[in-house]
Amino acid sequence: MTKSIVIYGGQFNPIHIAHMVVASEVNHAIKPDKFIFLPSYMSPLKVQDEYLDAKFRVEMIKRTIDELGFGEICLDEIERKGQSYTFDTILQMLERYPTAKLYFVIGTDQYDQLDKWYRIDELKAKITFVIVNRGQSTQDVEDGMVAINIPRIDISSTLIRENVKRKYNIQVLVPSSVEHYIREEGLYEN
Repeated sequence: MTKSIVIYGGQFNPIHIAHMVVASEVNHAIKPDKFIFLPSYMSPLKVQDEYLDAKFRVEMIKRTIDELGFGEICLDEIERKGQSYTFDTILQMLERYPTAKLYFVIGTDQYDQLDKWYRIDELKAKITFVIVNRGQSTQDVEDGMVAINIPRIDISSTLIRENVKRKYNIQVLVPSSVEHYIREEGLYEN
């Protein structure tokens, strides 16, 4: 029986080393029965520039999971298409795992926008938010949430996309298998 599940959502466009550090640190701190990467189809609170088809993002996540040695992918939001609301996804997860304790990983950037999230009060009653510091060294969170300090790594998916366009090196920014995949498929080149 699955007792605890960590859900790490994002566009992962592309997934990179900082995502791996977050996953590794949270997995180590929480020690869940399952660790799930949840790629979004379209985030309601993000500008949809440089959208990359989900099949490419999913393949990069699979390669990263192989390198991490843990995790699995949930395609609920991609299969649902349209804007992805965490509340709807959590309801689906609870149908699948009705007795599991759900942890949902977000960065400080999302934590600062929680008041804008769809049905946030109901969501807070169903899950435990895990807040990882992003762009700062520590994070204070409200009661009932977990703060995990991770090493600060200033890497973003935007930086990686820009580096690929400019034909700059991305070798240490993404897992090597993801770098090879980006190059093989010609992703982000224009």
